[in-house]
Amino acid sequence: MRQFADVATDDAVPSRVAAEFRAAIALGNDLDRRRGDDWTDLVGDVHGLPWYGQREQSMSHGTWGVHVRCGSWQRLTGPGKGCVACPPAAGDRSFLALRDTPYLLYLVKHRGLLKFGVGGTSRVREHLRAGAELLEVVEGRHADVIAAEAILKRRKREAGQPLRKWRTQRMPTSFGRGTEVVRTRVRIRLTDVLPDGIDVTDRFD
Repeated sequence: MRQFADVATDDAVPSRVAAEFRAAIALGNDLDRRRGDDWTDLVGDVHGLPWYGQREQSMSHGTWGVHVRCGSWQRLTGPGKGCVACPPAAGDRSFLALRDTPYLLYLVKHRGLLKFGVGGTSRVREHLRAGAELLEVVEGRHADVIAAEAILKRRKREAGQPLRKWRTQRMPTSFGRGTEVVRTRVRIRLTDVLPDGIDVTDRFD
């Protein structure tokens, strides 16, 4: 850090320089997680200095790089997300590769709580094994299901009614942190947000 700050051994390192040093290290670690995954010439930013080891701001121009296979320059949207210019490789689990595959949007109930979410058959059955009651399951294209879940999340966020701690403590472990959990008095119909989906609720009878 002293070498980075260009100060003598006995001199104090300015707090801003120390913050910049930590941010530079954190940014390097962030970019290193992308390297070796078919991407090169990676660039990112340190929006919201200091990082203190991790990003603490949501706004950022993101991470950009060059895809080795096709040489295109593009924004990396997240781990496991493939190149938008190349056709999906075998076994690719990126959003682009999965967009037309069948996926499930589900709604389950446990006591006074509703849980909506997305996944496959195993995810729905995990909630049922945990004691939840199945209300509705709709199947659609992966891309459409993800978009429908995003609508439900936005509506929950706009309602601004977080659950009390005692309620979240009573949730099944399969409900996770309660990101997609609301009170039962909230009206949810999955076909409202996924109108082209197919009701497959009876698949789990």
